[in-house]
Amino acid sequence: MPSFDLEELRHYVGFDDQDVANLRALAPQAARLFPAVLDRFYEEAQRHAGARQVFTGGPEQIARLRQSLAQWLQALFGGKYDEEYWRQRARIGAIHVRVGLPQQYMFAAMQVVWEELEHGIQRQGLKDAAVKLASLHKLLTLELAVMLDSYKQSYSEQIRQTEREAVQERLTEARHLAQIGHLAASLAHEIKNPLAGISGAIQVIRDSMKPNEPHRPILDEVLRQVIRLDGTVKDLLVYARPKPPRFRPCRISDMVASVLTVLREQPEMQRVRLECVNSQSLPAIAADENQLEQVLTNLLLNAAQASPEDGLVRLTTTAQADGVRLAIEDRGHGMDEEVRRQAAEPFFTTKAKGTGLGLSICQKIVETHGGRMTIRSVVGEGTEVVVDLPAKPPAAGGNGA
Repeated sequence: MPSFDLEELRHYVGFDDQDVANLRALAPQAARLFPAVLDRFYEEAQRHAGARQVFTGGPEQIARLRQSLAQWLQALFGGKYDEEYWRQRARIGAIHVRVGLPQQYMFAAMQVVWEELEHGIQRQGLKDAAVKLASLHKLLTLELAVMLDSYKQSYSEQIRQTEREAVQERLTEARHLAQIGHLAASLAHEIKNPLAGISGAIQVIRDSMKPNEPHRPILDEVLRQVIRLDGTVKDLLVYARPKPPRFRPCRISDMVASVLTVLREQPEMQRVRLECVNSQSLPAIAADENQLEQVLTNLLLNAAQASPEDGLVRLTTTAQADGVRLAIEDRGHGMDEEVRRQAAEPFFTTKAKGTGLGLSICQKIVETHGGRMTIRSVVGEGTEVVVDLPAKPPAAGGNGA
């Protein structure tokens, strides 16, 4: 049943017992017009792509729909407009939502029905045809109001259900990530100390060998793999047990210089051209310098890894009205929209190696600083990551001590 007062609307349009009698009297003449109405109805539907999209079942579906429409037309002139009648009418709006047919087609369909019945009845030269057609028009107005109301209710419920499912999915994902985080933290804690021992033992064995010892390169490779595993363990620990930032005055220019001094020795950075564009008057901001160094290091290494040999990686720092902006740009392969949206999600990666936590950790650090990280990317052109940091820490940040 509609959400509004149907009796009040009937009174508003003036649909009364005389109209009921008029429609019953009109039934025999109207029935002769049903085949023409059906033909015109489906001809119009097939002419418009938006309406045609629901007709995917071929001739058999059309035959079923024609039968349903014929029954609907017959009921129009049945003279029995009780609660069950309107309940059946309300189902039409819900069906439109279910099949994905926009509500404007209900207006168009009702206009087609009205035109065919009006013209056909006028051609029959009936006595009091105008009065009887006025009764029909009132009923069609009520019908359309009920259908649109049902459409609104069904569409709203569909949106609410979609939102409920999305919220539930996010909650489930959050629980799973929390479980993974706890597990990762436990495993990382258990692995970290043995890795340190293994690394130390290998270095001792390697350093005891002569420079030309044939097994020395093997130990070098083992040590590189241990260092890679140690980096993975550190990422897991940082993600699972993030430390609150310790806000101190931080000069961005000095922080950038410190990071670049270390990174220029990295093999990934040596294979690309690194260009720095620095503002001359960057303000000092309240930040955890160690955490910002981690963000900048991750973003620059990501840009270098995504770049072709001798590709350009550009770091730009600029002063903002209320803080600073860091922009890291590469000319690599770029990301499509789906990958871009997921890029900062934990454990998501398109790399053959990696935990998929780098960007997630960066975003978490930036957000705890009250800032924002934005990723822009175009396939085949490259990617730009923009980090906006406020001059002052968020109100709840405290000093991190």
